[in-house]
Amino acid sequence: MLIVMTCLGVAAGLLVVPLESVIQWRAPETRRGAVIALANVFVFGGVLAGSLGAEALSRLDFSTRQIILGAALATVGGTIWALWLLPEALLRLCLVLVTHTLYRVRVLGRVNVPQRGGALLVPNHVSFVDALFLIVTIDRPVRFLVDSSYFYHPLLRPFVTALGAIPISATGGPRVILRALRAAGDRLDEGELVCIFPEGQLTRTGLLNPFRRGLERIAKGRAAPIVPVHLDRLWGSIFSREGGRYLTKIPQRVPYRVTVSFGAPMPSDTPLHEVRRAVLELGESAWEARKSERPALHRSFLSMSRRHPLRFAMADSSSHHVPRWKAVAGSIALARALRKSWQGQDHVGILLPPSVAAALVNFAAAFAGRAAVNLNYTAGPAG
Repeated sequence: MLIVMTCLGVAAGLLVVPLESVIQWRAPETRRGAVIALANVFVFGGVLAGSLGAEALSRLDFSTRQIILGAALATVGGTIWALWLLPEALLRLCLVLVTHTLYRVRVLGRVNVPQRGGALLVPNHVSFVDALFLIVTIDRPVRFLVDSSYFYHPLLRPFVTALGAIPISATGGPRVILRALRAAGDRLDEGELVCIFPEGQLTRTGLLNPFRRGLERIAKGRAAPIVPVHLDRLWGSIFSREGGRYLTKIPQRVPYRVTVSFGAPMPSDTPLHEVRRAVLELGESAWEARKSERPALHRSFLSMSRRHPLRFAMADSSSHHVPRWKAVAGSIALARALRKSWQGQDHVGILLPPSVAAALVNFAAAFAGRAAVNLNYTAGPAG
């Protein structure tokens, strides 16, 4: 009984402490004291009611076992009622536990997300779980535009419905798309956060795809700002299309480090290319922040070639298939051959057309400890 009561006390602390924190955080500054006082009235009122209720039940010849069982049933009923009122809170809790167990999430620029009022979040789309990282890094609810094939999927429907997602279908015709974009705009007018993945599809290369104009349609004529977002280091995870497949891959590392960057809010009439450039700049900043943790390019190439020496590395019109082992051998041979010519130079200029030879010379410069500067071979002598 002592062990069980200890577990009960720990469980109560896991409920009460975060609840008190949320009450203090969400309460208006001008009435925070009154809100905390009222919360304490409910807490201690509940303690008093529970004590009196247990005393009354004991007088009615209920055993201790029956009283505890009745309290447990009442707690289960209250839990179900709370989950019915706030299903998003349970989903968010599960997502926080999963993402902070399998991932290590680093958030940059969270202050750029408005605490009140509407805003349109515009992130890049790298994996199938991008939305989860936005949910766990923002304290406010986010309304996502979700493809209809996922929205109406039997397994995903309860979750996306709990999140208040907005279904959109690229194959449903202009009327269906405009209805979804109008619904997203209405959410902005109501002061909510709305998220749209402007690329319209997952990246297949890890690079940012062109933005579609649905973003402009939502933001047009509204006061809500556009907040650029960049999700870094998700390319290569099992939920991305790196390698041409997902879910069937072996995780490269656990926990997996992810960086979520929020840029400065932009006016709603910002041109599409400016928003895309802001997302690219966030990606550059995130890369700079982790540059010291990453091995050099030529070291990564060498390590990858050792693991899979026979796989394809590069090709051009004259060399149709160069495997990795041959690319490494050629790079090292060139580095040794050019060592005397490059002696005393920290930077070397390379004037070659895009080709296997140019790629090998770039790797050779890296193996020789030189920084390569590729020059435009079509510019002519004057250039």
